[in-house]
Amino acid sequence: MSVIQPELQLDLPLGGSPPDAPGGQFSLQLNDQPLPFRLRRSRSPNLSMVVDEQGLRVSAPRGMTLPQIEQAVREGSRAIAGKQDNKLSLPIRWQDGARFPFLGSEVVLCLSGEHDRIELRDGTLHLPLPPQAVEKQIKDSVQGWLQMQARRVIEAQLEAACARMGMVKPSWRVSFAAGAWGAVDADGSLRLSWRLVHITPEAIGTVVNRFLAQLETSARAPQLWEDDAAPLPA
Repeated sequence: MSVIQPELQLDLPLGGSPPDAPGGQFSLQLNDQPLPFRLRRSRSPNLSMVVDEQGLRVSAPRGMTLPQIEQAVREGSRAIAGKQDNKLSLPIRWQDGARFPFLGSEVVLCLSGEHDRIELRDGTLHLPLPPQAVEKQIKDSVQGWLQMQARRVIEAQLEAACARMGMVKPSWRVSFAAGAWGAVDADGSLRLSWRLVHITPEAIGTVVNRFLAQLETSARAPQLWEDDAAPLPA
Protein backbone atom coordinates (compact mmCIF):
# COMPACT_ATOMS: atom_id res chain seq x y z
CA MET A 1 0.00 0.00 0.00
CA SER A 2 1.23 3.50 -0.77
CA VAL A 3 0.70 6.71 1.14
CA ILE A 4 -1.73 9.17 -0.43
CA GLN A 5 -0.09 11.42 -2.98
CA PRO A 6 0.61 15.00 -1.78
CA GLU A 7 -1.08 16.58 -4.81
CA LEU A 8 -4.33 14.81 -3.98
CA GLN A 9 -4.17 16.14 -0.46
CA LEU A 10 -3.93 19.68 -1.83
CA ASP A 11 -6.58 19.37 -4.53
CA LEU A 12 -9.21 17.57 -2.43
CA PRO A 13 -8.71 18.58 1.20
CA LEU A 14 -10.66 16.88 3.96
CA GLY A 15 -12.94 18.92 6.17
CA GLY A 16 -11.45 19.85 9.52
CA SER A 17 -7.76 20.24 10.11
CA PRO A 18 -5.16 19.91 7.35
CA PRO A 19 -2.60 17.09 7.50
CA ASP A 20 -0.78 17.24 10.84
CA ALA A 21 2.43 15.79 9.41
CA PRO A 22 3.77 14.15 6.27
CA GLY A 23 2.67 10.59 5.53
CA GLY A 24 -1.10 10.98 5.27
CA GLN A 25 -1.90 12.31 8.76
CA PHE A 26 -5.36 13.93 9.04
CA SER A 27 -7.78 15.12 11.67
CA LEU A 28 -11.55 15.40 11.30
CA GLN A 29 -13.75 17.50 13.56
CA LEU A 30 -16.57 15.30 14.88
CA ASN A 31 -19.03 16.71 17.43
CA ASP A 32 -16.48 19.32 18.54
CA GLN A 33 -13.89 16.58 19.06
CA PRO A 34 -10.92 15.93 16.75
CA LEU A 35 -10.56 12.45 15.26
CA PRO A 36 -6.98 12.00 14.00
CA PHE A 37 -6.24 9.23 11.51
CA ARG A 38 -3.58 8.01 9.11
CA LEU A 39 -4.60 7.63 5.47
CA ARG A 40 -3.06 5.21 2.99
CA ARG A 41 -4.02 4.29 -0.56
CA SER A 42 -4.35 0.60 -1.44
CA ARG A 43 -5.07 -1.59 -4.46
CA SER A 44 -8.07 -3.11 -2.70
CA PRO A 45 -11.49 -2.02 -4.06
CA ASN A 46 -12.73 -1.69 -0.49
CA LEU A 47 -12.17 0.91 2.20
CA SER A 48 -11.01 -0.37 5.59
CA MET A 49 -10.66 1.25 8.98
CA VAL A 50 -8.27 -0.14 11.57
CA VAL A 51 -7.90 0.86 15.21
CA ASP A 52 -4.43 -0.06 16.42
CA GLU A 53 -1.99 1.11 19.08
CA GLN A 54 -1.34 4.33 17.15
CA GLY A 55 -5.00 5.19 16.66
CA LEU A 56 -7.17 5.04 13.53
CA ARG A 57 -5.70 3.92 10.20
CA VAL A 58 -7.76 4.24 7.02
CA SER A 59 -6.89 2.36 3.81
CA ALA A 60 -8.82 3.57 0.77
CA PRO A 61 -8.93 2.59 -2.92
CA ARG A 62 -6.83 4.80 -5.14
CA GLY A 63 -9.90 5.93 -7.07
CA MET A 64 -11.86 7.09 -4.00
CA THR A 65 -11.96 10.85 -3.54
CA LEU A 66 -11.07 12.45 -0.24
CA PRO A 67 -14.63 13.74 0.36
CA GLN A 68 -15.85 10.14 -0.02
CA ILE A 69 -13.24 8.98 2.46
CA GLU A 70 -14.26 11.72 4.87
CA GLN A 71 -17.90 10.64 4.65
CA ALA A 72 -17.01 7.00 5.31
CA VAL A 73 -14.99 7.98 8.37
CA ARG A 74 -17.85 10.15 9.65
CA GLU A 75 -20.37 7.34 9.18
CA GLY A 76 -18.17 4.95 11.10
CA SER A 77 -17.15 7.40 13.82
CA ARG A 78 -19.42 5.96 16.54
CA ALA A 79 -18.09 2.44 16.17
CA ILE A 80 -14.54 3.77 15.88
CA ALA A 81 -14.87 5.75 19.11
CA GLY A 82 -16.21 2.71 20.90
CA LYS A 83 -13.24 0.63 19.85
CA GLN A 84 -10.76 3.30 20.89
CA ASP A 85 -12.38 3.65 24.31
CA ASN A 86 -13.03 -0.03 25.05
CA LYS A 87 -9.96 -1.99 24.10
CA LEU A 88 -9.66 -5.40 25.72
CA SER A 89 -6.49 -7.37 26.21
CA LEU A 90 -5.59 -11.03 26.38
CA PRO A 91 -2.97 -12.55 28.67
CA ILE A 92 0.68 -12.24 27.76
CA ARG A 93 1.11 -15.79 29.07
CA TRP A 94 -1.55 -18.49 29.24
CA GLN A 95 -1.11 -19.97 32.69
CA ASP A 96 -2.93 -20.58 35.96
CA GLY A 97 -4.40 -17.28 37.18
CA ALA A 98 -4.40 -15.65 33.74
CA ARG A 99 -7.30 -13.30 33.03
CA PHE A 100 -9.13 -12.82 29.74
CA PRO A 101 -12.35 -11.18 28.49
CA PHE A 102 -15.46 -13.29 27.94
CA LEU A 103 -18.71 -11.59 26.84
CA GLY A 104 -17.36 -8.30 28.15
CA SER A 105 -16.46 -9.59 31.62
CA GLU A 106 -13.14 -10.72 33.01
CA VAL A 107 -12.64 -14.44 33.58
CA VAL A 108 -9.87 -16.01 35.66
CA LEU A 109 -8.25 -19.21 34.45
CA CYS A 110 -7.75 -22.02 36.94
CA LEU A 111 -5.93 -25.27 36.17
CA SER A 112 -8.02 -27.94 37.90
CA GLY A 113 -6.63 -31.40 37.27
CA GLU A 114 -9.36 -32.93 39.39
CA HIS A 115 -12.07 -31.74 36.97
CA ASP A 116 -13.07 -33.94 34.04
CA ARG A 117 -14.43 -31.13 31.88
CA ILE A 118 -14.13 -27.37 31.33
CA GLU A 119 -16.47 -25.47 33.64
CA LEU A 120 -17.17 -21.76 34.07
CA ARG A 121 -18.25 -21.01 37.62
CA ASP A 122 -18.42 -17.66 39.45
CA GLY A 123 -16.11 -15.89 37.02
CA THR A 124 -13.51 -18.68 37.01
CA LEU A 125 -12.88 -21.03 34.12
CA HIS A 126 -11.78 -24.39 35.51
CA LEU A 127 -9.63 -26.20 32.99
CA PRO A 128 -9.12 -29.98 33.43
CA LEU A 129 -5.35 -29.78 33.07
CA PRO A 130 -2.57 -30.47 35.58
CA PRO A 131 -0.40 -27.62 36.95
CA GLN A 132 2.53 -28.73 34.76
CA ALA A 133 0.55 -28.30 31.51
CA VAL A 134 2.48 -26.38 28.84
CA GLU A 135 1.30 -22.96 27.70
CA LYS A 136 0.27 -24.09 24.19
CA GLN A 137 -1.93 -26.82 25.65
CA ILE A 138 -3.59 -24.31 27.97
CA LYS A 139 -4.15 -21.73 25.22
CA ASP A 140 -5.53 -24.32 22.78
CA SER A 141 -7.95 -25.64 25.41
CA VAL A 142 -9.22 -22.18 26.34
CA GLN A 143 -9.61 -21.08 22.73
CA GLY A 144 -11.42 -24.30 21.83
CA TRP A 145 -13.90 -23.59 24.61
CA LEU A 146 -14.27 -19.96 23.54
CA GLN A 147 -14.95 -20.98 19.95
CA MET A 148 -17.78 -23.29 21.05
CA GLN A 149 -19.27 -20.48 23.13
CA ALA A 150 -18.93 -18.11 20.19
CA ARG A 151 -20.99 -20.38 17.94
CA ARG A 152 -23.76 -20.48 20.53
CA VAL A 153 -23.79 -16.74 21.25
CA ILE A 154 -23.53 -15.60 17.62
CA GLU A 155 -26.27 -18.03 16.56
CA ALA A 156 -28.58 -16.59 19.24
CA GLN A 157 -27.82 -13.03 18.17
CA LEU A 158 -28.44 -13.88 14.52
CA GLU A 159 -31.79 -15.52 15.27
CA ALA A 160 -32.94 -12.58 17.40
CA ALA A 161 -31.81 -9.97 14.88
CA CYS A 162 -33.40 -11.76 11.93
CA ALA A 163 -36.69 -12.04 13.83
CA ARG A 164 -36.66 -8.29 14.53
CA MET A 165 -35.81 -7.44 10.92
CA GLY A 166 -38.20 -9.95 9.38
CA MET A 167 -35.38 -11.69 7.57
CA VAL A 168 -34.65 -15.31 6.86
CA LYS A 169 -31.52 -16.22 8.79
CA PRO A 170 -28.63 -16.45 6.31
CA SER A 171 -26.16 -19.28 6.31
CA TRP A 172 -23.06 -18.40 8.28
CA ARG A 173 -19.85 -19.89 9.55
CA VAL A 174 -17.28 -19.09 12.18
CA SER A 175 -14.28 -17.16 10.91
CA PHE A 176 -10.82 -17.83 12.30
CA ALA A 177 -9.20 -14.85 10.57
CA ALA A 178 -7.23 -12.71 12.99
CA GLY A 179 -8.22 -9.07 13.28
CA ALA A 180 -11.59 -9.23 11.46
CA TRP A 181 -15.07 -9.22 12.98
CA GLY A 182 -16.58 -10.68 9.83
CA ALA A 183 -17.46 -10.38 6.17
CA VAL A 184 -20.24 -11.01 3.66
CA ASP A 185 -19.33 -13.56 1.01
CA ALA A 186 -20.34 -13.26 -2.64
CA ASP A 187 -23.06 -15.89 -2.18
CA GLY A 188 -24.70 -13.87 0.61
CA SER A 189 -23.45 -16.00 3.48
CA LEU A 190 -21.77 -14.52 6.52
CA ARG A 191 -18.43 -15.14 8.16
CA LEU A 192 -18.31 -13.99 11.79
CA SER A 193 -15.24 -14.16 13.99
CA TRP A 194 -15.17 -16.39 17.04
CA ARG A 195 -13.28 -13.55 18.75
CA LEU A 196 -16.59 -11.70 19.04
CA VAL A 197 -17.04 -13.81 22.18
CA HIS A 198 -14.62 -11.46 23.96
CA ILE A 199 -17.01 -8.47 23.76
CA THR A 200 -20.43 -7.90 25.30
CA PRO A 201 -23.57 -9.54 23.86
CA GLU A 202 -24.86 -6.06 23.03
CA ALA A 203 -21.71 -5.29 21.04
CA ILE A 204 -21.96 -8.65 19.28
CA GLY A 205 -25.54 -7.77 18.37
CA THR A 206 -24.36 -4.47 16.87
CA VAL A 207 -21.85 -6.27 14.66
CA VAL A 208 -24.45 -8.85 13.60
CA ASN A 209 -26.99 -6.12 12.80
CA ARG A 210 -24.48 -4.29 10.64
CA PHE A 211 -23.77 -7.31 8.45
CA LEU A 212 -27.45 -8.24 8.23
CA ALA A 213 -28.28 -4.70 7.14
CA GLN A 214 -25.74 -5.03 4.36
CA LEU A 215 -27.41 -8.25 3.25
CA GLU A 216 -30.86 -6.68 3.38
CA THR A 217 -29.82 -3.84 1.08
CA SER A 218 -28.00 -6.28 -1.21
CA ALA A 219 -24.78 -4.35 -0.61
CA ARG A 220 -21.75 -6.53 -0.32
CA ALA A 221 -19.66 -5.90 2.78
CA PRO A 222 -16.97 -3.31 1.95
CA GLN A 223 -14.69 -4.61 4.71
CA LEU A 224 -15.13 -1.33 6.56
CA TRP A 225 -14.19 -3.08 9.76
CA GLU A 226 -11.47 -5.31 8.41
CA ASP A 227 -9.39 -5.09 11.58
CA ASP A 228 -12.02 -4.44 14.23
CA ALA A 229 -10.43 -7.11 16.37
CA ALA A 230 -6.96 -5.59 16.16
CA PRO A 231 -6.97 -4.50 19.85
CA LEU A 232 -7.26 -8.19 20.79
CA PRO A 233 -4.04 -10.14 20.34
CA ALA A 234 -4.36 -13.37 18.38
